[in-house]
Amino acid sequence: MGPGWRFLEDQGDDPRLRWATVSGLPRTPLERRIRRPALARWRAAAEAVRIACAGGPGPASGAAGGAASKAAGGAASEAAGGTVLVSHLPLMAAATNSLRRVRCPGVPHVAFAFNFTDLPRGARREFLVRALRGIDEFVVFSRFERDLYAERLDLPRERIRFLPWAMEPPRPGPVSPLPESVAGGGYLAAIGGEGRDYALLARVMTNRPQLRLAIVARTYSVAGIDFPPNVTVFTDLPLDQTWRLAADSLGLVIPLRSETTACGHITMVGAQHLGLPLVVTRSRGVADYVADGVTAQVVPAGDGAALGTAIDRLAEGRPAVRAMAAQAQAQAASENALPAWVAYFSDLADRFG
Repeated sequence: MGPGWRFLEDQGDDPRLRWATVSGLPRTPLERRIRRPALARWRAAAEAVRIACAGGPGPASGAAGGAASKAAGGAASEAAGGTVLVSHLPLMAAATNSLRRVRCPGVPHVAFAFNFTDLPRGARREFLVRALRGIDEFVVFSRFERDLYAERLDLPRERIRFLPWAMEPPRPGPVSPLPESVAGGGYLAAIGGEGRDYALLARVMTNRPQLRLAIVARTYSVAGIDFPPNVTVFTDLPLDQTWRLAADSLGLVIPLRSETTACGHITMVGAQHLGLPLVVTRSRGVADYVADGVTAQVVPAGDGAALGTAIDRLAEGRPAVRAMAAQAQAQAASENALPAWVAYFSDLADRFG
């Protein structure tokens, strides 16, 4: 997300909420060069804390947003005369909280989108345990993560709040990145860069040369994998092209690394909003979003045979598969729409205002 992103600024009409947004993306050559420590992250945290210490965004700002980007950021949201700091992702939460405790410890801090692909270990874990102390609330996107982070990071479980991932239905762009030779014959898609087992998916597709698969991933998530000729791989594709590719596919495959991987929520919910059939690895980290045989085909982690069978059903477009997609689309419209997040921030005004 770029620095122009404004989170929920254009959502809802609660007059108590005014927002100031700070981006943690590098914006100078020095910030782009210095990544350890992440200079841009600490600069953004300092800016957000400065706004909070000053009493939040002023009336003249006309702003409404209270966080930075999913990539990294922090912000201050004023509600009912009080200011709340909202940070996105764990490392930004640690940086923001470290400065908040020194400069304005009385300002509440919400660590939103508190999620790890891999749990921190060693010195990184010890740093986070210290830096996260005193945060008022942690927002996670699966119930499984409440107990996980409470145990592994010594966090008070009562301060960890499960909030289902929410988003607007994706807006596919007009142009697909796939050549007609692939798109014209029908294909499956796999999207996402965190916590994926693309090596297993590559082996499964090697045994199915008659099928076509398009993957959109991060460079590091597909590095070193020998994909067969029937798999087309894109890295760091723009969102509109990514969702165009997904929308035109026969369905999405989300192969997660393990039964405890808490990733894939954006891809899952986005696909559900679009009514796309899903094959998903069984994981406690996504159990709140898919039910086997009801809203998706769910297969055991690391089981190539089960994944292959589910992919075959997906490619065949069986009526049961389409029925699951329709059920998932109805579920997403009810449980994974942005009004739920807007209501959460209005609730913050009641609790912390």
